[in-house]
Amino acid sequence: MRNSFFLSILVLLSFVIGCTEEESGTTVLVTEEVLYASGEQVRLLGRLITNQPVIATDHGFYLSQDANFASPVIISLGVKEGAGRFIGETGMLSAQKKYFAKTFMDIGNGIEFGNVVELETLAAGLDSYSPGFGTPNQEVFILGKNFTKDTKVFFGTEPAQVLEILFESRLRVRIPAAKGSSSVPIRVQSQDQNLVFPINFEYQTGSYLAVAPFPEQVRLIENISFQNGGLFYAGLGTDRKLSFYTKIQSYNPVTNQWQDSNFPGSPRAFGFASSNYIGGGVAELGREPYTLNPSLWRVTPTGFQRLKDLPFASRESLAAELNGELYVIGGKEGNTQAVRKHNSISDTWSTLANSPVQFTKENASFVYQNRFYVIASDRVLYAYSPSTDTWDLISKFPGDLGLGYGFGQVIGTKAYVGGYTRVDEIWELNLVNLNWVSKNQIPGPPQGVTAGSFEKDGFIYIMRQQDINLIGNFPLIIYKFDPNGI
Repeated sequence: MRNSFFLSILVLLSFVIGCTEEESGTTVLVTEEVLYASGEQVRLLGRLITNQPVIATDHGFYLSQDANFASPVIISLGVKEGAGRFIGETGMLSAQKKYFAKTFMDIGNGIEFGNVVELETLAAGLDSYSPGFGTPNQEVFILGKNFTKDTKVFFGTEPAQVLEILFESRLRVRIPAAKGSSSVPIRVQSQDQNLVFPINFEYQTGSYLAVAPFPEQVRLIENISFQNGGLFYAGLGTDRKLSFYTKIQSYNPVTNQWQDSNFPGSPRAFGFASSNYIGGGVAELGREPYTLNPSLWRVTPTGFQRLKDLPFASRESLAAELNGELYVIGGKEGNTQAVRKHNSISDTWSTLANSPVQFTKENASFVYQNRFYVIASDRVLYAYSPSTDTWDLISKFPGDLGLGYGFGQVIGTKAYVGGYTRVDEIWELNLVNLNWVSKNQIPGPPQGVTAGSFEKDGFIYIMRQQDINLIGNFPLIIYKFDPNGI
């Protein structure tokens, strides 16, 4: 259609030139086509056709939402010499509107216009955003189309800083602070359009509150910790690896108070502990070969009861209670892949099938639905089932293992793993779908070491201290961690 129009003009020009030699010449101005249109931008192509030299003091395009071109947007391209095509563009239009466009020029006889064409600006649209999970001040990229230069982005009700708009189709946005909820919709406002993604953005969560510090100024290393009833116990081990710490302190999260539990046993480092048992470890400070402490103690409502000594060597073994029985796994002495079960009635031990790899207290572990979960040194998460005496590969931990000695705790159907030495990460594992999600980092210097942890009423209490290589007095702090806090 357009080609036929141009052909007609050329035929007409040829006829006029051939039949009217005395005429000074003929000039035709054509609005050829719309090269590009988006939400607020348009690019137009025009042509000046003539058989004589001309100089236009100005040329370009008129655009208006009114067919009579009231209050037009004028694209002025300035002086033009001779015939030929020209292109004009503007970014001053309204989205989703019908416009009329025509060329203009001024060659000394007043402004002349070309033919009128119609066009329609386009609506903005959303495609995707990435990442779908993050923290304030991180950047998110939003992909879509026809974004206008005044585009705004909101995370819930909070405005985000739009850092860059690329090619009208890509927004680079800084995540605002979270307020009210950790799961919020992303809304994009482009002129008078409000577009919302169907899937909410998820803020990384996890808040920390420092509660009562450890009652003594020590740097507790190679210690034990466990939870019994509503109390948390931590102690034994060494102070800075220089001397034994001989006490076990108990912490009550209701009163936020510590108290000496009056443990009657001998000192030890590298021992194991579960909710109801304390055992193993070394009896003297030094290097290999170690003098081991074979004693085993039961935690009772009235104190501590000594049981028969361990019939095996145990240093840095893992311990867990499954179906009411104590299991001691691995360690750094003897059979380092041994799994041993204690009979609480006869106070005797049986040896089960070996674990697939060596496990020690360096490996974070937790219990869920009477299965023992432990993260190996290659980040593989194993689960031990006491009913079948078998190990299964469950998942792979995505975080940093640091120098080991992290913690594992369970709340409902989610496990929380982290706090490794010199690492401030915590990760959440959904034990139903096995998805991992990172949580906000543990506060304090990055050289932190976890001396114990426990769970109470949907919160995790993390006892954290500074590495012994840091000079100075640092309190041994308990952080109350809310996994869903923002």
